[in-house]
Amino acid sequence: MSLALIQEAAKEVRRLAIAGSTLAVGDFRLKKLIAPLEQAGAKVPVFGQVAKSISDLVNGTEADSAAQLLTLSTLLNAILYTQGESSTAAAYEEFEVLPTTCRSTRTSARVLKPLVQALTSSGGGRFEVIKSALERKAFNDLRLIDPAIKALDDNFPELAELVAEQILPEYGPGIVPRLKERLDLKGKKADGRRLKIMHRLDRAATVELCKTVLDDGSPEVKAYAIECLGQHEEHLPLVMEQANSKNKVVRAAALEALAEHDRPEIVKLFDEAIKGKALDILARPFRAIRNQQVLNSLLGEGKRVFELLVKGDEEQIPRYCEILDCLLERKDADDFLLNCFNQSDKLAKVKAAKNSHISGADVVSRLTCTLYRSGSPEALAAILEKRESLPPGVFGQVVRAALRLWPADKVFKEFSPLLAHKKGAGKEKADELQRISWASTTGEVPDLDYLAGGEPESDEGRTLKEVKWDPRWVDAGIKADQPMIVYCLANSTNKGAIPYLLKLLDAKNTYTQSGLVIQALARCGYPGVTDAFLSTVEKKTKNARYFDYNLQLLFESARVLPKTDLPKLEALAPKLDEKFVDKYLEALEPLRPARQPESA
Repeated sequence: MSLALIQEAAKEVRRLAIAGSTLAVGDFRLKKLIAPLEQAGAKVPVFGQVAKSISDLVNGTEADSAAQLLTLSTLLNAILYTQGESSTAAAYEEFEVLPTTCRSTRTSARVLKPLVQALTSSGGGRFEVIKSALERKAFNDLRLIDPAIKALDDNFPELAELVAEQILPEYGPGIVPRLKERLDLKGKKADGRRLKIMHRLDRAATVELCKTVLDDGSPEVKAYAIECLGQHEEHLPLVMEQANSKNKVVRAAALEALAEHDRPEIVKLFDEAIKGKALDILARPFRAIRNQQVLNSLLGEGKRVFELLVKGDEEQIPRYCEILDCLLERKDADDFLLNCFNQSDKLAKVKAAKNSHISGADVVSRLTCTLYRSGSPEALAAILEKRESLPPGVFGQVVRAALRLWPADKVFKEFSPLLAHKKGAGKEKADELQRISWASTTGEVPDLDYLAGGEPESDEGRTLKEVKWDPRWVDAGIKADQPMIVYCLANSTNKGAIPYLLKLLDAKNTYTQSGLVIQALARCGYPGVTDAFLSTVEKKTKNARYFDYNLQLLFESARVLPKTDLPKLEALAPKLDEKFVDKYLEALEPLRPARQPESA
């Protein structure tokens, strides 16, 4: 007899055994097999028994699911053992056991699959998947240890660092042997990350290994070893030796490790470095230095360079920019920065040096960004006072300063007229307003600082999420047909936004962010939001060839839908193309009742 149906049923049963028996209740993949098995049962009675066992399982209750799944699995195995191949040639091996601080959970394979893919594959959108899973504590699962270790080699450094800093250490010292077996002392940054995690989990046992790295390791791994040794007072002399290394990576790591310590010999080292030719190597260490003598040395050098610069010495531009890099995010350099900023009109007139494209106007932009990042009310007020004379490139900092300092009404009156501009500098400012509205919704600030690079969600992003926008922005966005403003700012006080949002969903414009529209409709209290979501999913997946970013946003918007509509949402899954089903069901997980973790 043909075993295709039995093999397919066995495959689905194995999947459910891994995912959890409770998920077998109502499983549409098993349901599809009932009818053909019943038809085959007319000639082969055992097929009818399988069909009945499947029906009992999918139509039963969660309380009985484990026993019914076992019964079905036993029946299918009995058939396959007597009718098909049931073994494989392989050697026996001892099962590896590692102690961890996490527990076994009832997290379904459907939820874990996209996490494993995000940790072990390539492509865009993976950082957001991992970050979201981290926030809901989905990594407290033994099955994710090896994929997370593999992610240390990821080509996207932000993802690899997130795994190294926040995910792997939570598994406890039991994973140290796993990390050590792949550690290459002459390797790249991934091996440095392994060493750093090992030191964090087992400090005493890793110190000697770090010393060995200083003699035999590659510069990339040495930098991490220096960071680890810098946490031990007794090993600071070793770190100070590396501060004189010819390799810039090693030298920078040593200075950064020493910056945490306030010792006379370290103060002298930094004083000498400030007098050197290049200050770029001090930018990161200066974010940790708290010694006033060292800061005063840098500020003294900054005043000297700035005085030459405003007198027209364009050759000082690179050094002054390096000083600004060192002062980034410091709260104790406002007096110096404000004094420089008050003379920005003179600074803007300085021409670029020979063989350089950086002019005085570019330096004013960098100075504005540095002053904004200090975050003090005086700094923000100074930026707003000079807003009309500042370069166009810092308009984002101007608006964000206004959002943090001015009343919502004043911000609206000052900047909302810009939404009507459709070309030129006015359009660029309108686009910037839309990006800032996006940042206030998501916490993502892509242009946080072109000196240091943005973060997926920084302190600045969290600050913007707390901003209260004037409700008139939504009407202004509708009038100017600026959809991003409406997507991000519409809420229950803007009922007039609903027709505009529905019109955007019906439009054939491929650039419409359908997921943001659904979220906006939910915030506006639109009663038909679930039906709008379902029809949009059907339309967007009908001819889609792959799961792109827009579809990802659309599926993720399911979390804002009413939990009472879960059955209606699940009913769509069997109608979707197979390549989207798992992603869709995963997106519905936040609507399901929370499952309690099992003890180890």
